[in-house]
Amino acid sequence: MNWIATHIRLPEELHTKLKIKAAKEKKSLAKVLREAGEKVVESKTAQGGEERTQQLMKEIEEVAKENAKYTKGFDSVKALREIRYQE
Repeated sequence: MNWIATHIRLPEELHTKLKIKAAKEKKSLAKVLREAGEKVVESKTAQGGEERTQQLMKEIEEVAKENAKYTKGFDSVKALREIRYQE
């Protein structure tokens, strides 16, 4: 399989949620993102194509903007360390 490296920008709160998910599942962030991408592609085909995908992305963006109001000063690295070493 050929791999392509890419750079993406994520809202901080989404990045934090994805890092927490990755830590809980003991997966890399890259793997969690790849799996999510695969689900979107499968969902896009199953649920009506590009329009549905655009609607979902718009909803996610609105939720992310709303959540950003509550995450100022949040130390995501500290939270991830606490989650990682809970057990």
